[in-house]
Amino acid sequence: MCVEREYPAANVFDGRIYVTGGCKESDSSNWMEVYDPETGIWECVLSPEGNSRVHKSAVIDGTIYNMFGNGGLAYKPKEDKWETIGGITYLDLGWPWLSYCVVDNVLYCCCNSDGLKWYDSKRCYWMDLKGLKGLPKFAGYGCVKLADYGGKLAVFWTKYFRASGYKKKRIWCAVIVLERRNNDEEIWGNVEWFDPVLTVPNGFHFVRALAATV
Repeated sequence: MCVEREYPAANVFDGRIYVTGGCKESDSSNWMEVYDPETGIWECVLSPEGNSRVHKSAVIDGTIYNMFGNGGLAYKPKEDKWETIGGITYLDLGWPWLSYCVVDNVLYCCCNSDGLKWYDSKRCYWMDLKGLKGLPKFAGYGCVKLADYGGKLAVFWTKYFRASGYKKKRIWCAVIVLERRNNDEEIWGNVEWFDPVLTVPNGFHFVRALAATV
């Protein structure tokens, strides 16, 4: 990269990798940079000066959202246009930075208290993901991670494995088929399957869940 960075945010859009924040001394010339795999070249993207730490970042409908503090910056690569996200918005209020993903241009997140939600960008409000028949409740202590699994929502979470004397955990996985209803005002989730998939030491913790195509 053009600039040394520590814990930046990274997103892929239109075949290019956009990296934001994480630099010790950020300014409008180095806060974001982009990598083109076809040319193998990194280039800086001129931007409004942003916070060095980006807590949440995702691509939604062609816009790269970068949230930090009470607000953030949104960038539209095709238009080379920036927008300020000022104050505490509904997007920021319901978007826990540890557990979210984007599926078909819809942002989904998980809160232990409220379960799975999706962000309605038209009404600027968080909505409950309906349906989910048979999906177990997530443990309050467990870390939940989400991933886009080929247009489906993959959910991973942990539970203590009682048979091990609580010395180990089990990683559970569920795959959820998403369906828009009522003129896109509702999204329903049909639980395709769920099962424990791996037993791990008690000290295990999730970093991130990603779906890769080989």
